[in-house]
Amino acid sequence: MALYWVHPLVLAEFRRLLPWKSFRLTECRIAPGARGAVALPLQGTEEIAVLDADLQAPVTKNLVAAIHESRPGTRLVVLAESFDEELAFRLLRLGAKGLLTYKELVPCAARALAAVAEGGFWAPRALLSRFVDAALRDGSLRRAAPEAGRLTAREREIYEDLLENLSNKEIARKRNMTARTAQFHVSNVLAKYGVKKRADLLLALRA
Repeated sequence: MALYWVHPLVLAEFRRLLPWKSFRLTECRIAPGARGAVALPLQGTEEIAVLDADLQAPVTKNLVAAIHESRPGTRLVVLAESFDEELAFRLLRLGAKGLLTYKELVPCAARALAAVAEGGFWAPRALLSRFVDAALRDGSLRRAAPEAGRLTAREREIYEDLLENLSNKEIARKRNMTARTAQFHVSNVLAKYGVKKRADLLLALRA
């Protein structure tokens, strides 16, 4: 795991929080007064990168873009004091997989990094829901049919309902089934796409 840090306390906390065998920490300091493009000296093959984003928003966006350009496929978690909706949406559109506040660092870092390592997302549920709604409105979710043979006929219907961000109760009413049956089909669809939450599926389908 690569850590791009600004605050020494962030570095110290990560060193303390990451004794796990599954994560080896590679460190890179970013100057607090950085402006514009920032060099990324790390050339490893880290699958996860954490960006300490106590920087101005344009610099944060430049760094996110640079990390993805230099290491395609890297799962990025952005760490900051707070995220307003505009910045959070921008970061998610740029490909960030996790948004973690300093307050959440100690209690949630392990779970957040594990979720991202498994291919999921980590962000406040309400914010993710608003982001998905915005993506549905602006048409940035891929509407392509699921791969042939991956889903049953019923699951393909449920897949389309998930793309509309329908709840299990709404799916049950629409498909004339019980809520429990709807939940069963939703769980099967998510499992076949290798995700645990519907938000993860929707975000993974972003164009």
